[in-house]
Amino acid sequence: MSYQLKFRLFSPVKIGTLKLKNRIIMAPMVTRQASSDGFFTEKEKDYFVRRAMGGVALITIGDVLPDVGVQVVQNHVALYNDKFIPGWREFAKAIHDAGAKLSAQLSHAGNECKSEITGRKPVAPSAIFAPYAGEIPHELTKEEIEELIEKFADAAVRAREAGVDMVEIQGSQGFLLHNFVTPLFNKRTDEYGGDLKRRVRFPVEVIKRVKRKAGSDFPVSFRMVVADLVEGGLTLEDTKKMAPMLVEAGADALHLTAGAGLHVLHLCLPPVDAGTGCVVDLVAQIKKVVDVPVIVAQRIVDPAQAEEILKEEKADIICLGRALICDPDWPQKAAEGVQEDIVKCIGCGCCIDRRLRGGVSPSVVCLRNPAVGKEKEYEISQAKESNKVLIIGGGLAGLEAARVAALRGNKITLYEKNNQLGGQWDLAYIAPKKQEYKEVITYYVRQLEKLNVRVKLNKIVDSTVVEQINPDVVIVATGSAPIIPEILGIDRKNVVTAHDVLRGSTSVGDKVAVLGGGLVGCETADFLAERGKKLTIVEMLEEIAEGESILRKPFLMQRLSKAGVEILTSTRVKEISEHGVIAIDKNGQEKNIGTYDTVILALGAKPINNIAKQIENKVSKVYVIGDAVEARMAIDAIADGARVGREIS
Repeated sequence: MSYQLKFRLFSPVKIGTLKLKNRIIMAPMVTRQASSDGFFTEKEKDYFVRRAMGGVALITIGDVLPDVGVQVVQNHVALYNDKFIPGWREFAKAIHDAGAKLSAQLSHAGNECKSEITGRKPVAPSAIFAPYAGEIPHELTKEEIEELIEKFADAAVRAREAGVDMVEIQGSQGFLLHNFVTPLFNKRTDEYGGDLKRRVRFPVEVIKRVKRKAGSDFPVSFRMVVADLVEGGLTLEDTKKMAPMLVEAGADALHLTAGAGLHVLHLCLPPVDAGTGCVVDLVAQIKKVVDVPVIVAQRIVDPAQAEEILKEEKADIICLGRALICDPDWPQKAAEGVQEDIVKCIGCGCCIDRRLRGGVSPSVVCLRNPAVGKEKEYEISQAKESNKVLIIGGGLAGLEAARVAALRGNKITLYEKNNQLGGQWDLAYIAPKKQEYKEVITYYVRQLEKLNVRVKLNKIVDSTVVEQINPDVVIVATGSAPIIPEILGIDRKNVVTAHDVLRGSTSVGDKVAVLGGGLVGCETADFLAERGKKLTIVEMLEEIAEGESILRKPFLMQRLSKAGVEILTSTRVKEISEHGVIAIDKNGQEKNIGTYDTVILALGAKPINNIAKQIENKVSKVYVIGDAVEARMAIDAIADGARVGREIS
């Protein structure tokens, strides 16, 4: 690693009286692993301690409750009562022992609270409809505002008493203090509404009260938006005026993010579509108007990128969120000069969707890190004996199984029928805005080389090959194949699969119908729209892109709309002929929806696992994983590979 990178990213910095060993901090994020009554659990401790051990300078615990019933989701840690102090004290010691400092982000979700979760009506500066909660909140009185200011300050006092090193005041992403600052939700005419100075009064008073009660030497950062990024919201010009007010009130650092609130979650938590470092240039403008450290967040994934931000003086501190979910050792690997070993966040949105194995995980998950939330359970340990393992299939499931099993001391040979590794993931990064996804395969290739995994490409495995190799364990990761339905005319020459289109193994005409509006169908349409094709998506369900991340879907839909893609939902194809595609609409009416040069099938996939049956009596242990079990999501494939790699003993 270069001296320049060491000098900046790993140089110390101060927030008020608090000295940090480097300029990397962990973003405030809710894991939902706390107890239902606001206490730390062992899983929660393990998660944060693991990241403290990875070299980050400061751990921030997100959305800590200063009052009862002020959260968006359940299972937050809290500081609204003295009963929480002992648990925080124990937790702070664990973080300190692991080498990091600790911050508690005090947070009231305001009009984004849902009464069905909190049991009480949400509150806000004004009684206007809140799009995320779907309710009209209670308009806070001046007396109620005063009570909340005191509760923020009391929570900060408890944090200091428990050994927490600083607090952050949550004033962004549509939460209560942001509700007051943005003209989107503040329509008051008293001293807490109207012009910018009056709208900022509530946050200013919170900062001042925290400083007065917790101590002027107790560091306080304030998290604010650099812009709402929606019409009628806060602009950069507003926040350039607002930032000095917060610093004058006593903020020792400003933590900048963007987005008007959870109703535009894709702007608050930008996915791969937004690009990396998507708010850095805006943040740089705020840095010019204040003299305290400025913290930048949102899609910073690479140490070189982080170093460049510091070098160009666009920010003083780098805040990593999803990057540390993905790889808790990001700072340490960067410091040691092994950046190629970092498991980089690709902005897929899985951690927000929390979808796994066909359901929703109760806590945080990650496509690239199956160990997240299972830090103790998924610690790598040596196998009891070194097994000879044959892995059939080089897609995500097979690659992760190979990596984990090899780390545990097993001897791995991986056979792949194609001329490169990746399986269907090779198609994933062909769609627009998803080029970062290629990093997943690049990472696996590097790791398997380092672990001396033998990789055999262009090799088809049958029972004879298995007998010749004579492995102790076989892992079948042979993936899936596109479903070809029984539709009249499906065998016509102009009918092709989405896989063939994305691979470039077939030509496509100018007018195209995509049958199937799931993730693959929509991304294939996106791919072809970028190339000027005229497209129609036909989907049986009531909406398209059902499998897409809630962060990525708005960007995808915007691109399809801009390209003029026709979308037919609740529509089932009956026949494909030279005269057109015959379909049944939601009313049961049969109609010709058009004549197309090319008809593309994107109607799901079915598992390929014939080899498992052929060898079940030839090998002592056979595992079937990934899409070879059932066609699911990439996160499921990697999770399968990680699980089986750990099971081999």
